[in-house]
Amino acid sequence: MDSSAADGRVSGGANPTFEQGATVYDALMACSLSVNASSTPLGIYVSAIGGLAEKEYPGESGWKFSVNGEVIMRACDSVVLQDGDVVRWFYVR
Repeated sequence: MDSSAADGRVSGGANPTFEQGATVYDALMACSLSVNASSTPLGIYVSAIGGLAEKEYPGESGWKFSVNGEVIMRACDSVVLQDGDVVRWFYVR
């Protein structure tokens, strides 16, 4: 987690082990932070992590994620992880 673009109050990480078929959303839930998420026709949308919500700052602020350094523009439950993948959630403003 990286919220340095906001106020830095949400940070941390985990190195969990998952079964085959685990998603980016599964990895997020393994971090033991509060998560506000909703199911949409496109998949799960994360609106807040650790109490830091989208639109708390002007503009298009909110959470995005990357896998192995590549920003993914899909729902987090639709991205299946492979062994050794590195997921990073970050807040943008």
